[in-house]
Amino acid sequence: MQASNLEIVKLNNLKLAAKIISEQLKNGIHAGKRVGVGSEFEQYRYYEPGDDPKRIDWKYYSRSGKHMIKESQTESHLHIRMMLDLSGSMNYAENGIKRLEYAKNLLASLSYLAYQQGDSLSYFTCQDGRVEQKVSPSPKAFQRMLYFLQEEKASGSWPVTQQDFPVLKSKQKELIILVSDFLQRDREWIAIVEQMRHPKKEIVLFQILGNQEEKFDLKGNYNFHDLESDRTIILDGKLIEKTYNESIKSYLSDFKQALLLPGIHLIQARLTDPIAVTISKFLAERTLS
Repeated sequence: MQASNLEIVKLNNLKLAAKIISEQLKNGIHAGKRVGVGSEFEQYRYYEPGDDPKRIDWKYYSRSGKHMIKESQTESHLHIRMMLDLSGSMNYAENGIKRLEYAKNLLASLSYLAYQQGDSLSYFTCQDGRVEQKVSPSPKAFQRMLYFLQEEKASGSWPVTQQDFPVLKSKQKELIILVSDFLQRDREWIAIVEQMRHPKKEIVLFQILGNQEEKFDLKGNYNFHDLESDRTIILDGKLIEKTYNESIKSYLSDFKQALLLPGIHLIQARLTDPIAVTISKFLAERTLS
Protein backbone atom coordinates (compact mmCIF):
# COMPACT_ATOMS: atom_id res chain seq x y z
CA MET A 1 0.00 0.00 0.00
CA GLN A 2 1.48 3.32 -1.07
CA ALA A 3 1.69 6.32 1.25
CA SER A 4 -0.54 9.22 0.19
CA ASN A 5 0.71 12.75 -0.46
CA LEU A 6 -0.87 13.89 2.82
CA GLU A 7 0.87 11.12 4.78
CA ILE A 8 4.19 11.97 3.13
CA VAL A 9 3.84 15.70 3.82
CA LYS A 10 2.87 15.02 7.45
CA LEU A 11 6.13 13.13 7.97
CA ASN A 12 7.88 16.52 7.92
CA ASN A 13 11.04 14.58 7.08
CA LEU A 14 12.25 15.15 3.53
CA LYS A 15 14.93 12.47 3.58
CA LEU A 16 12.53 9.79 4.77
CA ALA A 17 9.88 10.97 2.30
CA ALA A 18 12.40 10.82 -0.54
CA LYS A 19 13.29 7.23 0.35
CA ILE A 20 9.62 6.22 0.50
CA ILE A 21 8.90 7.82 -2.89
CA SER A 22 12.02 6.20 -4.35
CA GLU A 23 10.72 2.79 -3.24
CA GLN A 24 7.31 3.54 -4.75
CA LEU A 25 9.03 4.33 -8.03
CA LYS A 26 11.09 1.14 -8.00
CA ASN A 27 8.03 -0.98 -7.21
CA GLY A 28 6.20 0.55 -10.16
CA ILE A 29 8.95 -0.19 -12.70
CA HIS A 30 9.78 -3.69 -13.96
CA ALA A 31 12.82 -5.43 -12.50
CA GLY A 32 16.14 -4.49 -13.99
CA LYS A 33 15.24 -0.97 -15.10
CA ARG A 34 17.36 1.68 -13.44
CA VAL A 35 15.49 4.60 -11.90
CA GLY A 36 17.64 7.64 -12.61
CA VAL A 37 17.16 11.37 -13.04
CA GLY A 38 20.25 12.17 -15.07
CA SER A 39 20.50 9.03 -17.24
CA GLU A 40 21.04 10.05 -20.83
CA PHE A 41 19.92 8.28 -23.97
CA GLU A 42 22.85 7.80 -26.33
CA GLN A 43 21.95 5.75 -29.41
CA TYR A 44 20.11 2.81 -30.95
CA ARG A 45 21.82 -0.30 -32.26
CA TYR A 46 20.46 -3.43 -33.95
CA TYR A 47 19.55 -6.41 -31.79
CA GLU A 48 22.18 -9.14 -32.02
CA PRO A 49 22.07 -12.85 -31.03
CA GLY A 50 22.93 -13.11 -27.36
CA ASP A 51 21.34 -9.78 -26.38
CA ASP A 52 18.63 -9.88 -23.73
CA PRO A 53 15.27 -9.60 -25.60
CA LYS A 54 14.03 -7.42 -22.73
CA ARG A 55 16.33 -4.65 -24.00
CA ILE A 56 14.50 -4.38 -27.34
CA ASP A 57 12.64 -1.08 -27.67
CA TRP A 58 9.20 -2.42 -28.58
CA LYS A 59 7.73 1.04 -29.06
CA TYR A 60 10.37 1.71 -31.69
CA TYR A 61 9.63 -1.70 -33.24
CA SER A 62 5.91 -0.86 -33.49
CA ARG A 63 6.79 2.23 -35.51
CA SER A 64 9.62 0.88 -37.66
CA GLY A 65 9.42 -2.91 -37.66
CA LYS A 66 13.10 -3.02 -36.60
CA HIS A 67 14.47 -4.77 -33.53
CA MET A 68 16.59 -2.06 -31.93
CA ILE A 69 18.25 -1.76 -28.54
CA LYS A 70 18.43 1.62 -26.84
CA GLU A 71 21.85 2.15 -25.32
CA SER A 72 22.45 4.64 -22.55
CA GLN A 73 25.09 5.47 -19.98
CA THR A 74 24.67 3.62 -16.72
CA GLU A 75 25.79 6.73 -14.92
CA SER A 76 25.84 10.08 -16.65
CA HIS A 77 27.36 12.13 -13.80
CA LEU A 78 25.48 15.15 -15.07
CA HIS A 79 25.29 18.39 -13.21
CA ILE A 80 21.68 18.88 -12.08
CA ARG A 81 20.50 22.32 -11.05
CA MET A 82 17.42 22.16 -8.79
CA MET A 83 15.31 25.35 -8.63
CA LEU A 84 12.32 26.25 -6.46
CA ASP A 85 9.83 29.09 -6.81
CA LEU A 86 9.32 30.71 -3.38
CA SER A 87 6.80 33.39 -4.35
CA GLY A 88 3.67 33.70 -2.19
CA SER A 89 1.39 31.71 -4.50
CA MET A 90 3.34 28.59 -3.54
CA ASN A 91 1.45 28.75 -0.21
CA TYR A 92 -1.76 27.73 -1.99
CA ALA A 93 -3.31 24.60 -0.44
CA GLU A 94 -6.10 22.13 -1.16
CA ASN A 95 -7.30 19.26 1.04
CA GLY A 96 -4.46 19.73 3.49
CA ILE A 97 -1.70 19.73 0.86
CA LYS A 98 0.24 22.96 0.43
CA ARG A 99 1.86 23.47 -2.97
CA LEU A 100 5.17 24.40 -1.32
CA GLU A 101 5.28 21.14 0.65
CA TYR A 102 4.46 19.13 -2.47
CA ALA A 103 7.27 20.95 -4.30
CA LYS A 104 9.76 20.35 -1.46
CA ASN A 105 9.05 16.62 -1.38
CA LEU A 106 9.21 16.43 -5.18
CA LEU A 107 12.61 18.14 -5.28
CA ALA A 108 13.92 16.10 -2.34
CA SER A 109 12.92 12.87 -4.10
CA LEU A 110 14.46 13.90 -7.42
CA SER A 111 17.63 14.94 -5.60
CA TYR A 112 17.77 11.62 -3.77
CA LEU A 113 17.57 9.72 -7.08
CA ALA A 114 20.29 11.93 -8.56
CA TYR A 115 22.45 11.51 -5.44
CA GLN A 116 22.14 7.72 -5.65
CA GLN A 117 23.19 7.89 -9.29
CA GLY A 118 26.27 9.99 -8.61
CA ASP A 119 25.17 13.19 -10.34
CA SER A 120 26.36 16.53 -8.96
CA LEU A 121 23.72 18.84 -7.49
CA SER A 122 23.20 22.53 -6.93
CA TYR A 123 20.15 24.34 -5.56
CA PHE A 124 18.65 27.75 -6.37
CA THR A 125 15.54 29.66 -5.24
CA CYS A 126 13.46 32.32 -6.99
CA GLN A 127 11.96 34.92 -4.65
CA ASP A 128 11.23 38.67 -4.67
CA GLY A 129 12.97 39.15 -8.01
CA ARG A 130 16.17 37.37 -6.92
CA VAL A 131 17.62 34.09 -8.11
CA GLU A 132 19.81 32.88 -5.25
CA GLN A 133 22.19 29.94 -5.22
CA LYS A 134 22.01 28.24 -1.83
CA VAL A 135 23.90 25.01 -2.49
CA SER A 136 26.96 24.57 -4.71
CA PRO A 137 28.11 21.23 -6.14
CA SER A 138 30.02 19.26 -3.49
CA PRO A 139 30.04 15.75 -1.96
CA LYS A 140 27.59 17.02 0.69
CA ALA A 141 25.29 18.91 -1.71
CA PHE A 142 22.35 16.52 -1.21
CA GLN A 143 22.41 16.83 2.59
CA ARG A 144 22.81 20.61 2.39
CA MET A 145 19.92 20.86 -0.05
CA LEU A 146 17.64 18.89 2.30
CA TYR A 147 18.58 21.29 5.11
CA PHE A 148 17.60 24.37 3.09
CA LEU A 149 14.47 22.78 1.62
CA GLN A 150 13.19 21.86 5.06
CA GLU A 151 13.34 25.49 6.20
CA GLU A 152 12.09 27.29 3.06
CA LYS A 153 9.19 29.74 3.38
CA ALA A 154 7.25 31.24 0.46
CA SER A 155 6.30 34.93 0.37
CA GLY A 156 6.19 37.99 -1.85
CA SER A 157 5.70 38.14 -5.60
CA TRP A 158 7.75 37.51 -8.69
CA PRO A 159 8.13 40.85 -10.54
CA VAL A 160 6.44 41.24 -13.91
CA THR A 161 9.23 43.42 -15.29
CA GLN A 162 11.86 41.41 -17.11
CA GLN A 163 15.22 41.14 -15.35
CA ASP A 164 18.63 39.84 -16.27
CA PHE A 165 20.05 36.92 -14.26
CA PRO A 166 23.67 36.15 -15.22
CA VAL A 167 23.68 33.14 -12.86
CA LEU A 168 21.18 31.42 -15.18
CA LYS A 169 23.26 31.86 -18.31
CA SER A 170 26.02 29.32 -17.82
CA LYS A 171 27.01 27.33 -20.90
CA GLN A 172 27.89 24.10 -19.13
CA LYS A 173 26.08 20.87 -19.88
CA GLU A 174 23.40 20.44 -17.24
CA LEU A 175 19.89 19.34 -16.45
CA ILE A 176 17.77 22.12 -14.91
CA ILE A 177 14.70 21.25 -12.86
CA LEU A 178 12.42 24.13 -11.84
CA VAL A 179 9.29 23.63 -9.71
CA SER A 180 6.59 26.32 -9.62
CA ASP A 181 2.94 27.01 -10.33
CA PHE A 182 4.12 29.19 -13.24
CA LEU A 183 1.16 31.51 -12.78
CA GLN A 184 2.18 34.80 -14.35
CA ARG A 185 0.67 38.17 -15.17
CA ASP A 186 2.77 38.74 -18.25
CA ARG A 187 5.65 36.54 -19.48
CA GLU A 188 7.88 36.63 -16.41
CA TRP A 189 8.38 32.85 -16.16
CA ILE A 190 8.77 32.44 -19.90
CA ALA A 191 11.52 35.08 -19.70
CA ILE A 192 13.32 33.03 -17.02
CA VAL A 193 13.22 29.93 -19.23
CA GLU A 194 14.45 31.88 -22.24
CA GLN A 195 17.47 33.09 -20.24
CA MET A 196 18.37 29.53 -19.26
CA ARG A 197 18.06 27.99 -22.73
CA HIS A 198 21.27 26.73 -24.34
CA PRO A 199 22.03 23.81 -26.70
CA LYS A 200 23.92 22.03 -23.88
CA LYS A 201 21.07 22.34 -21.40
CA GLU A 202 17.94 20.31 -20.80
CA ILE A 203 15.20 22.13 -18.87
CA VAL A 204 12.39 20.38 -17.02
CA LEU A 205 9.53 22.47 -15.63
CA PHE A 206 7.16 20.99 -13.06
CA GLN A 207 3.94 23.02 -12.95
CA ILE A 208 2.01 22.12 -9.79
CA LEU A 209 -1.63 23.25 -9.60
CA GLY A 210 -4.67 22.52 -7.46
CA ASN A 211 -7.90 21.07 -8.82
CA GLN A 212 -9.79 24.29 -8.10
CA GLU A 213 -7.10 26.31 -9.86
CA GLU A 214 -7.52 24.28 -13.03
CA LYS A 215 -11.30 23.95 -12.90
CA PHE A 216 -13.15 26.22 -10.50
CA ASP A 217 -16.60 24.91 -9.48
CA LEU A 218 -17.35 26.38 -6.03
CA LYS A 219 -20.75 27.94 -5.41
CA GLY A 220 -21.60 30.81 -3.05
CA ASN A 221 -19.69 33.88 -1.85
CA TYR A 222 -16.00 33.44 -1.14
CA ASN A 223 -13.11 35.55 0.09
CA PHE A 224 -10.47 35.33 -2.61
CA HIS A 225 -7.06 36.07 -1.14
CA ASP A 226 -4.14 36.95 -3.40
CA LEU A 227 -1.19 35.15 -1.80
CA GLU A 228 1.34 37.48 -3.41
CA SER A 229 -0.26 40.94 -3.04
CA ASP A 230 -2.16 40.02 0.17
CA ARG A 231 -5.34 41.63 -1.23
CA THR A 232 -8.75 40.07 -0.52
CA ILE A 233 -11.95 40.37 -2.54
CA ILE A 234 -15.41 38.82 -2.03
CA LEU A 235 -16.93 37.26 -5.16
CA ASP A 236 -19.83 35.00 -6.07
CA GLY A 237 -18.31 31.71 -7.23
CA LYS A 238 -21.12 30.98 -9.67
CA LEU A 239 -20.76 34.36 -11.40
CA ILE A 240 -17.03 34.01 -12.04
CA GLU A 241 -16.95 30.27 -12.80
CA LYS A 242 -17.29 30.47 -16.58
CA THR A 243 -14.95 33.45 -17.05
CA TYR A 244 -12.31 31.99 -14.74
CA ASN A 245 -12.36 28.53 -16.31
CA GLU A 246 -12.11 29.95 -19.83
CA SER A 247 -9.20 32.18 -18.78
CA ILE A 248 -7.18 29.48 -16.98
CA LYS A 249 -7.74 26.99 -19.80
CA SER A 250 -6.50 29.54 -22.33
CA TYR A 251 -3.52 30.46 -20.16
CA LEU A 252 -2.39 26.87 -19.58
CA SER A 253 -2.74 26.08 -23.27
CA ASP A 254 -0.75 29.18 -24.30
CA PHE A 255 1.91 28.48 -21.67
CA LYS A 256 2.33 24.91 -22.90
CA GLN A 257 2.48 26.07 -26.52
CA ALA A 258 5.17 28.66 -25.72
CA LEU A 259 7.38 25.91 -24.28
CA LEU A 260 7.27 23.53 -27.24
CA LEU A 261 10.96 24.10 -27.77
CA PRO A 262 13.97 21.76 -28.13
CA GLY A 263 15.39 20.70 -24.79
CA ILE A 264 12.38 21.78 -22.73
CA HIS A 265 9.91 19.47 -20.97
CA LEU A 266 6.78 20.72 -19.20
CA ILE A 267 5.30 18.33 -16.64
CA GLN A 268 1.88 19.51 -15.46
CA ALA A 269 0.65 17.91 -12.23
CA ARG A 270 -2.08 18.42 -9.66
CA LEU A 271 -1.71 18.42 -5.90
CA THR A 272 -3.76 15.21 -5.88
CA ASP A 273 -1.27 13.40 -8.16
CA PRO A 274 0.99 11.06 -6.16
CA ILE A 275 4.52 12.47 -6.18
CA ALA A 276 5.90 9.13 -7.44
CA VAL A 277 3.49 9.30 -10.39
CA THR A 278 4.61 12.86 -11.21
CA ILE A 279 8.26 11.72 -11.22
CA SER A 280 7.35 8.71 -13.38
CA LYS A 281 5.82 11.08 -15.94
CA PHE A 282 9.07 13.02 -15.99
CA LEU A 283 11.22 9.91 -16.42
CA ALA A 284 8.95 8.66 -19.24
CA GLU A 285 9.07 12.05 -20.96
CA ARG A 286 12.87 12.03 -21.00
CA THR A 287 13.02 8.40 -22.18
CA LEU A 288 10.75 9.13 -25.15
CA SER A 289 12.45 12.38 -26.15
